[in-house]
Amino acid sequence: MRYLIALMIAAAILFGYGLKLHAQEKAGQPAPSQEEIAAKKKQAGEIMAKMRAIERQVTTQDEELKKITTQMQELEKQRKARLEILLEKNEEYQALKKQLQELMPPPPPKEAMPKEAPKK
Repeated sequence: MRYLIALMIAAAILFGYGLKLHAQEKAGQPAPSQEEIAAKKKQAGEIMAKMRAIERQVTTQDEELKKITTQMQELEKQRKARLEILLEKNEEYQALKKQLQELMPPPPPKEAMPKEAPKK
């Protein structure tokens, strides 16, 4: 009986030691630096901007896509109008909206913005 208990304890210790070794972080690639992460994010942003530009170009050339885009814009206007009507009576939403407007006033209209001098 003592041998069985000793064997069980030894097996548990070896099993635990094996798990500990397995769980240790393997020496691999070092974590990327902040500069590398920022560079990748910038590159991803540039790629996404190019993709959006191509999508806009294709949308302006295809009649079916133009119609769909127009429908989507009209539906979005309807959604916003309906949402404003429904949220008009929501006191919490209106208070938060007022707080947000105080923190970030809306930008001036585009017509009122002065034109920049051409860069040399």
